[in-house]
Amino acid sequence: MTIVRKRAALLLAGVAWGGAAIAQVPVNGGPYNASFLDGGIGIERPVEGGESVAAAGAPYSMTAWVRAGERQSGEMPLIALGDTRVLALVDGRLVLRDGSAALAGPQVSAGRWTQVAAVSDGSRATLYVDGRRVAAGALASAATTPVIHIARAVPGKPHFGGTLVGATLHGRALPAAEIAALPRPDFANVQLWQVGVQWPFQKQANIGLTQQQDPWTLPQTHGDAYTAPVAKPVPTAPTVQPTAPGRWQLNGWQLAAALEVAGDGAALSRPGSPNGTWRAATVPGTVLQTLVDRGVYPDPYYGLNNLRIPESLARQDYWYRTRFTVPAEAAGRKLTIVFGGINYAADIWANGVKLGQTRGAFIRGQYDLVPVAGENVIAVKVSPPPHPGIPHEQSVKGGVGENGGQLAIDGPTFVATEGWDWIPGIRDRNTGLWRPVELVAHGSVRILDPQVVTDLPLPRTDSADVYVTVPIDNAGPAGQVTVKVAFEGVAVERTVTAPTGKSEVRFTPADFPALRVANPKLWWPNGYGAPNLYRATYQVSDAGGVSDSKTGRFGIREVSYDLSLFDAAGKLRRVNVQTTDGGLAGQKLIDVRHEAIKQSPTGWAESLTPAGETSRAVTAITETLPEPHLTIRVNGVKIAARGGNWGMDDAMKRVSYDWLAPFFRLQREANMNVIRNWMGTNTEAEFYDLADENGMMILNDFWQSTQNFQIEPDDSSLFLANARDTIARYRNHPSIILWFGRNEGVPTPALNQGLDDAVFQLDGTRWFTGSSNVVNLQGSGPYNYRAPVGYFTDLATGFSVETGTPSLSTAESIAAYVPAADRWPLGDVLAYHDWHFAGNGDTKTFMQTLSTMFGPGKDFADFERKAQMMNLETHKAMYEGFLGHLWTKNSGRLLWMTHPAWPSNAWQIYSWDYDTHAAYYGAKKAAEPIHVQLNLPGNELVVLNTTQADRRGLTASVRVVGLDNAELFTRSDKVDALANRATPLAAVPLDALFATRPMVLVSLKLTDASGRLVSENFYWRARDTASYQALNGLAPATIASTMTAPVVDGSDRAVTVTLANTGTVPALNAKLTLIGASGKRILPAFYSDNYVALLPGERKTITIRYPASIVTRPSVTLRGWNVGEATVGR
Repeated sequence: MTIVRKRAALLLAGVAWGGAAIAQVPVNGGPYNASFLDGGIGIERPVEGGESVAAAGAPYSMTAWVRAGERQSGEMPLIALGDTRVLALVDGRLVLRDGSAALAGPQVSAGRWTQVAAVSDGSRATLYVDGRRVAAGALASAATTPVIHIARAVPGKPHFGGTLVGATLHGRALPAAEIAALPRPDFANVQLWQVGVQWPFQKQANIGLTQQQDPWTLPQTHGDAYTAPVAKPVPTAPTVQPTAPGRWQLNGWQLAAALEVAGDGAALSRPGSPNGTWRAATVPGTVLQTLVDRGVYPDPYYGLNNLRIPESLARQDYWYRTRFTVPAEAAGRKLTIVFGGINYAADIWANGVKLGQTRGAFIRGQYDLVPVAGENVIAVKVSPPPHPGIPHEQSVKGGVGENGGQLAIDGPTFVATEGWDWIPGIRDRNTGLWRPVELVAHGSVRILDPQVVTDLPLPRTDSADVYVTVPIDNAGPAGQVTVKVAFEGVAVERTVTAPTGKSEVRFTPADFPALRVANPKLWWPNGYGAPNLYRATYQVSDAGGVSDSKTGRFGIREVSYDLSLFDAAGKLRRVNVQTTDGGLAGQKLIDVRHEAIKQSPTGWAESLTPAGETSRAVTAITETLPEPHLTIRVNGVKIAARGGNWGMDDAMKRVSYDWLAPFFRLQREANMNVIRNWMGTNTEAEFYDLADENGMMILNDFWQSTQNFQIEPDDSSLFLANARDTIARYRNHPSIILWFGRNEGVPTPALNQGLDDAVFQLDGTRWFTGSSNVVNLQGSGPYNYRAPVGYFTDLATGFSVETGTPSLSTAESIAAYVPAADRWPLGDVLAYHDWHFAGNGDTKTFMQTLSTMFGPGKDFADFERKAQMMNLETHKAMYEGFLGHLWTKNSGRLLWMTHPAWPSNAWQIYSWDYDTHAAYYGAKKAAEPIHVQLNLPGNELVVLNTTQADRRGLTASVRVVGLDNAELFTRSDKVDALANRATPLAAVPLDALFATRPMVLVSLKLTDASGRLVSENFYWRARDTASYQALNGLAPATIASTMTAPVVDGSDRAVTVTLANTGTVPALNAKLTLIGASGKRILPAFYSDNYVALLPGERKTITIRYPASIVTRPSVTLRGWNVGEATVGR
């Protein structure tokens, strides 16, 4: 019995030698039974106790059964010990390479099982094929490392695609008879490891805090980091506010805690004055917004005020109630009430009747409303997410804490409101009627969510095919209806018989030639062209006349994706995928299932579907990247995607168009062109509208967080229902470029495939991919301070969706929410506002580097001054490092984050109040469309052109001076900056200059043929980190400054400030601040530049724009690294 069992086990393993042979196989030496992809990875294991077999002159053997998938060119390692001893197929021949010598055998046929072996006694080697000796000769075994590689994959080189059974390293020279006696395995019963195939499922999860943190770790104030509640005026908007023909927003809502209210929905939705404490509600808005607006709780964004707002807000239900009279214009029409979004669950009543319920923050509730004469009453019982979790309160002692916890199980909701490392726990978890409530009047036939698909004959863009689908819902009997669609000179209509219920009316260019638009105005990302938009009208009429109408915008553009994808043969193919063409043909082109996600030597990648392998919408391309990463194309043009993540537009979901518009303008003026809608927390019309208008590409997440860290959503059907409604609702926004299934990881198969199906069915034009990182993308991070050189070399390469660094706001912004006593020394109040003393964004390396470069901060003003020097250079490097290797190594880089959700000091380029610190201007400078820069570490001069037009006849000038302004080096280069690429020039010899001047200043200027300045850049560069201390010795600079009177320019007023360095000392990081009549900053304010450097004799002109509604004349203050505080002369 023992012998039988042993033999069966050996057969399954693919080996059948005796006990002595097994005893001399080192630990991890094998046998390995595995299949390998041509474009995939191999196996690597340390050989435990393998020093003896790895020593010079040591005997060894390598044996395996091999079946190659096909004849491959080049060297295909099968088994290797370290880098030195390799048994391989070289152009199909069996070869043993040991050190610098090799022994070659015969060809090994592909497609059949062949036994191969290499035996070395330490001085001579022998090769065997199918048990027969085929080659022998002198071949000394060289010393190597005790690491075994099975089908080793080397980036950029061919890889064995096939199967190995019984692949084994032996610690001795096997006799010929023993090799000849090895039996043929029962291959059908060998269990094979498919190496690098299938993305793993989630295996662990963080549930956050299960009890409150220790009280002594809570944040403390050195002064008074609290303010009193302040009530705001109650809004005066009419209860029924017209928004479009036949559409009204319902206002006049009242809010009460459910525990204080007697009666059920039937009673509360009838006229009368129910008991309880009812307050004028902020709708759209959250419970907490209402309670802050009505003066119940203080502003949670100031100091530690958030600690004075109770967690119980997320653990109770609420009633919303409004009363209204139906407008006369709606008489005789059917009425639908539309709830744009309720977090989290709601029971909805009207006029004593329950209309229905909603669950999930992102699905609409749409209900027929049967009005009554006179006063109509709506009552909504809203419940928060059932698993609110326990927030961690950041402090120096307590650290950052974990990101989130239990709330993730309730997705779709605002998962981060349990508390993250960039947002505190939001006490109500954003519960409430956070989106508008609309009353819609229509006939029996209603228009649902039209879809517009635009298809270009790429690479041509001189025409566009427009496909329009108008879904309708017929509440009456089947009958004829006429659907009309019109946009910018195009009008089409179709009469059909509409069945009862839902149906679709389609308009295609084949049926309506007017939908083939000549010379369309295309939507382009920021920097590549204008983000043109079309406005469409949709109308449906029945026998009674116009039944319903809608308007909506769309953009004519086509997105495609350069990706490295596996084919069925296991090869990794670099292709361009036009998902719009696939969708129009009814074909999924990319396989996103777990089993279709496979690992290449440089990263994970998805696969082509069978249809994708033969589709004309998938074309091979020669342009590639070292990693299998995404490159986005819009209208056939590769887009240098630079921008950042928005964790949340506002922590309390105050998301009016007017509030968000300046943030989008800041992004646009910083030359950004991509925003990631992290975790889908910004899923609202205002966000997408502004993205459309500002040319911001949106990478859109759904509402699930990190695999193996966050709990996965409990209710897949709920999640998918919210997702399907979201896709249908927002699919016409040209800004949405792709859909991510979750943050960092692939959703469960049910969700992953369900989301993929939903995107294909309801969108059909965009790539859905499960993960926001790693799969065809770079991994996330780092998030702490790193030296600038890393962003040019090995950090955030390829297409990186998240990388960040500490980013201190301006002193003025911090003073608005941190009292003076809590600013210095840095303590709990700053820690609460995300100046991290632990975690991903730990400021330890930032503080250490600051101390080494400039000396420790002496007080807050000194610390902030030094921090802004680091902010400027680091954020400039993050984008220059990306663009300096555009298309050769990089295709996209997004900061974590560009946008703060509240008063924060982590990972942002501007502040919650619109203020802009040095990080903003470093990023803005680096990302300008025509740019001149120095690459690190070699100081190569590079000219960037990320536009569609060549810029020829430019001159790049370099001037290097010492801190005494003595000229050390100058050079001018003629350069043609060709479109959409980096043009490298010779290096600037800073290393040679550092021998005598450890600290230098570098001025770069790019001019056109007429001498006009196109781009300028400035660096302070040192031999080493400590050499920056020399900047402390700079004497105060002499700056003359003047400003013009304000002029009105559209919705802006503008002043122009001129700065001139009239002294002999270079001026660094000169900062302007626009001040109003009250002595406070004017915000938003948009500076053409700031934190500028001026060498002696230089002048700079800076334009500052601000709202034209501010009529009093402002003033401007000036300060800097070595620029004393002053007021700019008028």
